[in-house]
Amino acid sequence: MLPTNFYIIQTENGDMIRDVQSVLRISIHQLENGIFHPNPSELQFYSICKGAYLAFETVNIKDYLRPMVASALLWYAQHIGYPEMHISSEDPRSSLKAG
Repeated sequence: MLPTNFYIIQTENGDMIRDVQSVLRISIHQLENGIFHPNPSELQFYSICKGAYLAFETVNIKDYLRPMVASALLWYAQHIGYPEMHISSEDPRSSLKAG
């Protein structure tokens, strides 16, 4: 069973996954809504969820929080009712450009 310490908040830039007990924050970007510029000092993950392209990017990640990111993303997939969502470190839009 996955931890349930996570929750979603809405920010002016979109939704964010937060953890109750730590400072873990992961921004959720709708890639169709604009240009996403990954921050090289953060972790990025991508998904195609029900036809929409998503990017997940940590916010001020601390080394000790890196192991929690996978749990947070799995929690998110279950939370939105799409547990089979494939999450990858590769931007799915780049494969569309190559094809």
